[in-house]
Amino acid sequence: MRRKPTSTGMGMLLLLGLLVLSLAELGVPEGTPAEDDAIESLRYRAAQGDTSAQMELADRYDLGDGVPQDEIEAAKWIRRAAEKGDVSAQMKLGALYDLGHGVLRDLEKAGKWVRRAAEQGSPDGQLALAMMYAEGRGVRRDRKEAVKWYRYAAEQGEASAQYALGLLYMSGKGVPRDRVEAYKWLSLAAAGWEPFGRERDQLAGRMKPSALMEAQRRAREWKPKSWEELKGKEKKKALEKKPQL
Repeated sequence: MRRKPTSTGMGMLLLLGLLVLSLAELGVPEGTPAEDDAIESLRYRAAQGDTSAQMELADRYDLGDGVPQDEIEAAKWIRRAAEKGDVSAQMKLGALYDLGHGVLRDLEKAGKWVRRAAEQGSPDGQLALAMMYAEGRGVRRDRKEAVKWYRYAAEQGEASAQYALGLLYMSGKGVPRDRVEAYKWLSLAAAGWEPFGRERDQLAGRMKPSALMEAQRRAREWKPKSWEELKGKEKKKALEKKPQL
């Protein structure tokens, strides 16, 4: 399944807008007994460890929807869901630490929570972690680690990661310069979001016909991989490198 490029800011605005609309359609005014009962039920389920309830309660505190607006309380419930392994909560908690919303700003903790999401196979988490390694933000700057996490996300169909990987192959940063691989990844990225095709088209004009045909073939034959497939491949490579006794 193809993934569209990540746009965290616009995505969050859209989600918040949809949440407001959905609450309006319920037709239950704030402060009514029915609304109070719904909040108490939500609070009870959240306290019992229901991660979906924890995240909904966090959203309510963030928006001041049926409860007093409270960034610290919102962060508390996001943390509880993140600690139980909820990927979206881990990503949100990482963002909170990065921005210092509801928690003290701590880039190392931001990296820790983004990594947890990435290690569960989240392409968004892997893309975010790759960018952190590329920039040295919350982690030690490391181009090889950045490439590794970009590749994980790209192989799962994350268009922004495919675009970044294509640019790295084009420039030879963190990987050997390779126009064929660069074209392949840029072409795949453009299939997810057309503006990513600009660099691909510019690159095509500098390639030999035979190299261009090979790059186009690789792009056509590429198929997204699951996180399980990628982990299995990595484990196999590690075993092959292990010295035989």
